[in-house]
Amino acid sequence: MSVKKAISLGVGIGVLFIIVLIIYGVTHTFNQTKSEDHLVKGVDLSAYQGEIDWELLADQNIDFAFIKATEGKDYVDEQFETNWEESQKTQLKVGAYHFLSYETTGKDQASNFIKNVPVSDKNLPPVVDLELYGIYEANPLPKEQVKVILDEFLKATEANYGVKPIIYTTQRIFNMYIGTDYKDYKIWIVDLDNSWPDTLPNGETFTFWQYSHRGMMDGYDGDETFIDSNLYNGTYAEFIEEFF
Repeated sequence: MSVKKAISLGVGIGVLFIIVLIIYGVTHTFNQTKSEDHLVKGVDLSAYQGEIDWELLADQNIDFAFIKATEGKDYVDEQFETNWEESQKTQLKVGAYHFLSYETTGKDQASNFIKNVPVSDKNLPPVVDLELYGIYEANPLPKEQVKVILDEFLKATEANYGVKPIIYTTQRIFNMYIGTDYKDYKIWIVDLDNSWPDTLPNGETFTFWQYSHRGMMDGYDGDETFIDSNLYNGTYAEFIEEFF
């Protein structure tokens, strides 16, 4: 073997070794054993993911799952009842979420959620999903109108479940509708730039971070290939202490 070939081979082996180390590091970071300080990972899903094999999904090193329950005043996710019942058989910590509509009152929407999601102190708090959709993407409602709907929903669900709901929202909508209000509510923030957000736009801390809409796991067969990926802002011990 010539010196040139030997050097090339050595460089190639070195590059391969570095790649292996990087892969190991990433895998090790996101697949730690379940200790009190491991990364607390979870998913959120809906009927778009189709039928869920909850045993298989839960066995892929995640700790929690939020399941879509309702939307507006009368829509119920077609997979919710099955997802809720089957998820309770796993070790996952589970919660339900409601997609907030701007076409009907918060009180009516809360009634829809309450009618379909059982009260239980063994599950995560309810979540209200605050997004822009349809015509509201280009023409958002004024903050005052959204606040009336949101406040009605929050008040009614808190009264029923005995815990303040979590507010899920994006950075843009947080600035539009949350701002310096709702400081006594836990925030689940969407930030897809793949860097851990230090704080919320108002300087407060967040509780959950949705960092990807393009996670891929085994255990679902719906038309949607991807599944949303999330992290809790703290250790597993802190997660359990905060919610259970």
